[in-house]
Parts: sequence; C-alpha cells; structure tokens
Amino acid sequence: MTPLWCAKDMVTVFRPAGHILEPCLGDGVFLAALKSANWTQIDYCEIDQGKDFFAWITPVNWIITNPPYNLTRPFARHAFEIADDVVFLVPIRNVFSGFGFIKEIFKFGGMPHVRVYGTGGSLGFPMGNAIGAMHFQRDYRGPTRWSFYLETQ
Repeated sequence: MTPLWCAKDMVTVFRPAGHILEPCLGDGVFLAALKSANWTQIDYCEIDQGKDFFAWITPVNWIITNPPYNLTRPFARHAFEIADDVVFLVPIRNVFSGFGFIKEIFKFGGMPHVRVYGTGGSLGFPMGNAIGAMHFQRDYRGPTRWSFYLETQ
C-alpha cells in the first residue's frame, strides 16, 4: 500500500482538479490525501468492494493511483480512455522497458512530469526497483520534467 506521505506529496506536486477517480482504493490513502487538499469531486473503485475499475466508463478529469504493478499497462489503457490526466505510482521500468507501451503513451499524449521517490524499499514495498509517479496527459507534446522527492519535508 502507498504511504500517506507519498500520496500527499503526489497530490501536492501534480495538483489534480475537477472530477478525480482513484481506481485502486486499497486502504484509502489517496482519498485521504485528496480530501485533506480540499478536493470534493472524488470517486473510487476497489475490486475487493465489487467496484471494478475496468467497468468504469464515466469520463473523469484525473486518475491518480498506485495500480497493481502486473497490470500497469492494462490500467493505463483503460485510464487513457476515460481521463485527460493520469498519475500512476509504479516501478519506472514498468513504463520505460516496453517499446509498445511507450508508443501507446505517446499516442495518448505524453508525460509532462516524472516524480522519483527512490527504491521500492524507501516506500516500504518489497523491491529494490526505482519507483516514480508518472503523469500522463492527453495530447501533451512538450518536454518531460523530472523531480526527486527529498526526505527533508
């Protein structure tokens, strides 16, 4: 599960607005972070509660989540269909290791920002891979900005 400090940092950095969907509620850290930032139009899905993200068809402005890592690409495909801005907290290699996925991202738009948090271990995840929050935006064609979370906040 995502640490609350990380979810709060992602909300602060990416500033989702409008109708927001959290497709993998889990223990609700993104929902808590969004509510503490005073966002009110928030919906969520959670497969364990019978609310399947892949069945969601209502357009939203933003999706922000930590999807199941083995489903990063299918989650992105569906997110790209229903949202203009998508932020995923995933191992960086999940996005950049497959040429087909990179082509799908750039067909959707592009990546305005990647926020690097360190290794999975620095977030309490059982892995050493680099973890980042990646912002995908419909029709974006500019440069990708990289930033690094420094544990000084």
